[in-house]
Amino acid sequence: MRNETLTSLEVTVLALACRDPLSSILPKKRFALYPFGPRPHSPLANPRLEALRRYAILYRLHGREVAAAERGRIHAAGYDPRQIAAIEAVVAQARSRQGGAMRSLMGAARGWRTILTRLRRRRARNAPHPIPNRVREPRGALLERVSVTSPISMPFCLAIATAILTLSSAPSAAQSQAQIQPQPQPERNRDHFVLGVGAGYAPAYQGADDYRVMPLPVIDIAWGPFFANLRNGIGVNAVDTDHVTIGASVTMMPGYRSKDAPKGIGELSFGAGARGFMSLKAAGFVATIGATKGFAGGTKGVIADASLSRPVFVSSRFMLVPTIGASWADRKHNDRYFGVNAAQSRASGLRQYRPGSGLNDASAMLTAQYRLTDRISLAATGGVTTLLGKVKDSPIVAHKTQPLGFLSVSYRLGQ
Repeated sequence: MRNETLTSLEVTVLALACRDPLSSILPKKRFALYPFGPRPHSPLANPRLEALRRYAILYRLHGREVAAAERGRIHAAGYDPRQIAAIEAVVAQARSRQGGAMRSLMGAARGWRTILTRLRRRRARNAPHPIPNRVREPRGALLERVSVTSPISMPFCLAIATAILTLSSAPSAAQSQAQIQPQPQPERNRDHFVLGVGAGYAPAYQGADDYRVMPLPVIDIAWGPFFANLRNGIGVNAVDTDHVTIGASVTMMPGYRSKDAPKGIGELSFGAGARGFMSLKAAGFVATIGATKGFAGGTKGVIADASLSRPVFVSSRFMLVPTIGASWADRKHNDRYFGVNAAQSRASGLRQYRPGSGLNDASAMLTAQYRLTDRISLAATGGVTTLLGKVKDSPIVAHKTQPLGFLSVSYRLGQ
C-alpha cells in the first residue's frame, strides 16, 4: 500500500524516533556492560515501521546528508517520494523545536551568570580586606598565580585540541555512517556543546627540564558560525562547508612562569592574539593551517602552525586519530620566548642569545577516543614534540625532544 500521507501510527513512530538515541539502531553486541553503555533497544516488530524509525533517527542527526543506501532502504520498505518528503518535514520541525529549547536554556544560563557576576562584584566592594596590614603583592606575583592552569605551548594546545575536536568531529554521525558505507568519512560538525574535564602532562615551557600536571577544561562549542575551543579560541567561521572551513578568532598566546624558567630569566606573561585559520577536508584527511598575531602579553609576535590528521574508525565506538604538526614563529616571538638578553644574562649567568625567526617545532600525536554512551566519551592523547632550527640551541632549552599527553572525559549536549 503506497499512501501519499502518513498514518497516525506512523506519525507516532516519528515522534518517538525524534527522541530515540543512535544506539537504538546500531548492531547489538552479544555481551554488553550496561553500567558503562546504553541498554540496547529492541527494534519494532513491524519491518516497515522499523525502517521508518531508522530513517527518522538518521535524518534527525545528519539532515540531507543521509546516505543513498538509507534512502533506498526506506523506499524498499514501501514509502514513496511524497511520503519520504513528509517524513523529513516532520523530523525537521521536531528538530527546530529542540533547537529553540536549547537556545532558551542558553539564554537563561547567561542571565543567571550575569546576576551572579554582579552579586560577586557587589560583595567584593563591600567586604573588608581580610588582612589589613598585608603588603600588596607585585603585579608579577599575581600574573604568576593566574597562569598556573594556562596551556604551555603551541604543540600542547594542538594535543589538547586534537583530543577535544575528536569528540565533536566523530560523534554519533560518524558511527551511523560507519554502518551505512564501507569507508566512512568524517562529516562537518553541526551545532554542538562538548564540555568536560581533563588533565595534561607537558613541559613547563618548550625545552624545559621540569614537567607539570595541570587540570584543564574540555570545551568545544559551535553555534551557527560562532565557536569556542582551546585551539582556536573564541571566534567566527566565515566559511564553513563540508570541505573548507575559514575562520577568525581571539586565542591565547603561550608564555611561562618565572619559577619554571632558569633563575634570572624571569617570567614571560601569557597573552592574547588574533588568529586566522583554514581547514581542508578531503579523502578522510583534515589539514589545518593558521597564524596568530599577539596583541597582548610577553611576546606579541607571530606564530604560524600547520597540522594534518586522519580519523580511523576501529569500531562503532572506538576511534584513533594520528596527527602531525609543525609551527613557525617570527623574530619577536622567538627572541622573547627562547632568547636571553643582556640583563637576563647578567642575572642568570647564561650567555646572550637571539635565535631570530624560523621553524620552532614538529610534533606527532595519537588520540584514542571511546564512546561510553551516545553523549559521554573518554579520550587520551599522547605524543612527542621536538624543537627545530636555532631555538633548540637556546641556553634555556634543556631538552629539545619531549613527550606530552592529555586525558579527558566529556559530555556532549544537544544532538
